[in-house]
Amino acid sequence: HGRAHRYTTRLSYPSPMSRAFIRRASTSAARALQRELDVHKLYLLTSLRVDARTSRGASNAGRGSDEIIAEAHGMTHEARQGAVNARLCDEVVGLARALVSGTATTSAARDDDIDAMRARAIRGVGFHCYVDKSGVPHKESGDGLFVRGRVKAGGVVATYPGLVYVGTAMKYMKNYPRVGADNDYLIVRSDGSVIDAKPWGRGCLSATNEWPGEPIYLTDGEKRAAMNGSFLQRLLKPQLNEERRVELLNQCESLERSNVFAYAHFANHPPEGTKPNVVVASVDVALDDADAYLRRFVPNVNVTPDENDEASYEGLSSIMSDSKRTMSKRFSDASLAIFGEDRDKPRIVHETDNSAIRALVLVATRDIEDGEEVW
Repeated sequence: HGRAHRYTTRLSYPSPMSRAFIRRASTSAARALQRELDVHKLYLLTSLRVDARTSRGASNAGRGSDEIIAEAHGMTHEARQGAVNARLCDEVVGLARALVSGTATTSAARDDDIDAMRARAIRGVGFHCYVDKSGVPHKESGDGLFVRGRVKAGGVVATYPGLVYVGTAMKYMKNYPRVGADNDYLIVRSDGSVIDAKPWGRGCLSATNEWPGEPIYLTDGEKRAAMNGSFLQRLLKPQLNEERRVELLNQCESLERSNVFAYAHFANHPPEGTKPNVVVASVDVALDDADAYLRRFVPNVNVTPDENDEASYEGLSSIMSDSKRTMSKRFSDASLAIFGEDRDKPRIVHETDNSAIRALVLVATRDIEDGEEVW
């Protein structure tokens, strides 16, 4: 924030547009700093988790917190981020393995018996999630997320299910551009991707099956409307092409809806004066061939931009949060993104493996006990 302030003082009489640019750049820089702090915290939490596992049954008690903190300070942000992602990916895979029928099977047989899934989760990892009336003393608190069993600090408590809209693919979202209309289950990952959990609901316990909903599943009437719409209508409300839509629909229908960890979207903010017992974390889940059978237990499907999408310009938030750029380079590229010609604007460079599932999880900041609400 201090750096951004120094840059603003160099402008003698900034125009209104320049002042707006400065405010947005400062906000983006603050978000980038917050992301670095979040990754640092997650590194410490997951380190304690890893140490607790490796020292279990051993004579030593693992490293002390001071040693872990010193290790974290000696690493670059990218190294910490990579370590956190690898650990959280292992956690998500571990939850998926716990839900597979049997102890060593790779069977793809489906099982929608929620009680059986809960029993497997308890046997496999010692807990499962469930939804019940929230204890938050607020008239709009509604349902909340709870744990049956016990979760250790640094472990993944729940996953945030739903469709993941990457970059310019957000134009396909329901009610675009007013995507937040009548939807309280949208969340943004650290890379700017948006997850919509509303169609997932309570999974197999939902009163009505809305999964995956628009834009993946269209009724015959919606298909006709999309095909016969005017040029302006198609411009304002783009639709996925049929081939991609069918491909995504097959992915959505392959997911296990009785996943007893896919309830993160029901977590509420804690009551006033109460510290949260989880922290939100983005994780890219990459499954190798040996773990491909676990795909159905990772409750997300990526909706990515068209390969020939000409609007793949990098956004201001992405530019200002890029730790690989110097601060002067961030401001230079941000200026081009706003004021530059199309040929000069920075374009998105997709470093995330497109085969990786872009997920979001809740990580316990302390031990969470049986029957405790998650927030």
